[in-house]
Amino acid sequence: MSDQRFNTREFLEETKRLLEGDDYPNLFAAISYIPFFGWALPWFFRRRQEICKFHAIQAIKLNSGFVFLYLLVWFLREFPILSTILRWIHANPVVTDFISYVAWLSLLGYGILGALQAYQGKLFVLPFFPEIENEVRKILSKIRGSQS
Repeated sequence: MSDQRFNTREFLEETKRLLEGDDYPNLFAAISYIPFFGWALPWFFRRRQEICKFHAIQAIKLNSGFVFLYLLVWFLREFPILSTILRWIHANPVVTDFISYVAWLSLLGYGILGALQAYQGKLFVLPFFPEIENEVRKILSKIRGSQS
């Protein structure tokens, strides 16, 4: 057995130093593409670093799009009128499963692409993101305009 004991306080101090320090900015930017909650680490601890902030925001957008697609799948499967219509035309499992698979493949593909670019230190905008963001902004502005 080793005569060194595990010192929790030293471990926590070293972890805090690593999280809040300036070491490994590309690694922390790449971590943001871990599905669902990977963006939280760079967002809360490394936001002052431009590369971490950029990729964390992009990962938040990616995860939000994935959640939106899965809400769409849930709505098509569970909403009584729509699911009945899709069942009548024999399209319910086909359509919803297709959207589900496309959502998963998109999340994994974009996540890997973003993580590789972040690890290389590039401020790389994921393909189709600016176009999708512009369309979402147009839709939201129409919704806000019709409520006035």
